[in-house]
Amino acid sequence: MTKTSDSIKRFVTQYIAPLLLLFAGVAIVASFGKRKVVSDDSLSIDDTPVVHVQTVGPYDSAVIIEADGLVVPFREIQLATQVSGIVLEKSSNCRAGNEVQKGQELFKIDRTDYEIELRKCETQLDQSKIELDELSLDIDNTVKLLELAQADSDLQKKEVDRLEEIATKVVIPQSDIDRAKRTFLTAEQNRQQLDNQQRSLAQRRYRLSNSVKLAEIQVERAKLDLQRTTINSTVSGRIVREIVEQDSFAQKGSTLVVIQDHSRAEVRCKIRISDLEWITGERVEVDQSGGSLGNLNVDVIYRPENSREECLWVGRLERFDGEGVESDTHMLPVRVVIDEPQRSDAAPGPKRIVRGMYVTVRITGKKQDNLVTVPASALRLNTRTSHRLWRVDGAVPTKNSDGQMLSGELQKITGFRLIRPVINSETGIRDSWIVDPAESDLRPGDTITISNPQGYPKGLQGGMMVDYVTQSQLLESTNNSATDQGGANE
Repeated sequence: MTKTSDSIKRFVTQYIAPLLLLFAGVAIVASFGKRKVVSDDSLSIDDTPVVHVQTVGPYDSAVIIEADGLVVPFREIQLATQVSGIVLEKSSNCRAGNEVQKGQELFKIDRTDYEIELRKCETQLDQSKIELDELSLDIDNTVKLLELAQADSDLQKKEVDRLEEIATKVVIPQSDIDRAKRTFLTAEQNRQQLDNQQRSLAQRRYRLSNSVKLAEIQVERAKLDLQRTTINSTVSGRIVREIVEQDSFAQKGSTLVVIQDHSRAEVRCKIRISDLEWITGERVEVDQSGGSLGNLNVDVIYRPENSREECLWVGRLERFDGEGVESDTHMLPVRVVIDEPQRSDAAPGPKRIVRGMYVTVRITGKKQDNLVTVPASALRLNTRTSHRLWRVDGAVPTKNSDGQMLSGELQKITGFRLIRPVINSETGIRDSWIVDPAESDLRPGDTITISNPQGYPKGLQGGMMVDYVTQSQLLESTNNSATDQGGANE
């Protein structure tokens, strides 16, 4: 008997009790999961949805556009050698990360070959000048000989003329006349040879003069190459990469170091194409602006890690960066130039803006007169590219509301443009948007819904009557309820 009762207890404990617990759990879950279905008949036509509203405000300030940017070098100079040779000396300051000044000596190349080449060119120049001097002396001698030959030719011509004149009066031998003519022709031939020699020497002097000039150019080139064996920095900046070490052989044209010019800095950032209208105050086509953005002053802000301090530099929105809109982001790359990378104020943080810093570029656009602000919670998606608002027209007090609830008619507002979000300075949340009414009739002072009616099964529609309470009244009633609850707890 005892054995049978133990078996029954074991059966109940192992099988019956777990099943009962399982059925109880299913029943509890089912009871919590049931929703009270409200039939359409239970809702009368007089059931009016209640919504929360807020007033559209004017936006009287200029549009502030913020874009994330990256600081990039203004220039990177690849300092190369203009002569080849062994690097005999390298400045101890010529190391990556060190600052160098314009004109500071960095390298010295072996000068031996270039000194020999200079002496060779100077010797060739001296030789060319000596040859030119000798030629000038020959020309002077030829000129004198030519004068004598011309005098002899004139004298012989006179002798021939005299004999021919005598022959008209008396009889003289013809041989005497022929002999005089022969002598004249010999003198004239000698004169002509000297004249030709003079012209030839003049041409040779022109050639030797050019040889002297060429030798002078070669001497200048040799002096320049010798001077280039000492390599100085061409710009003040920071060495970011060193390539050649001392005792290495450097080929002509090879890069020795890379120097970053920090006299200015640039920031690469991206803006939306629609932002151009608010920056310039008018509609601007990217291909019609000529690549310039008018050098509009902007603020470049750097926030150090784990710090609330902001480091501020003043920059210029100078130009577009690249050929146009990026195909992957549909954003427009622009460049901001910072003319004074070194801060002069006493604010904490880095004094110089350097490459690699992630910064915020704050652009203050032109002030517009027709912009408004709407709460972010009031925006509803209308299409994939547009939004809508629900405006409540009318302000009739409702019954049993103690004057805190009003009634009005819904109107659907579309055709406006979203410009930029407005960030709450206290919370850091984008709680509202700057809106361009554009083709809509949205105006400052309009009352718009910021919530959907609670428990109302149908969507909002144009022409629908709703009861509404303002956001300020809602906050006030919430604070009062919290105060009353606190007093009750006390």
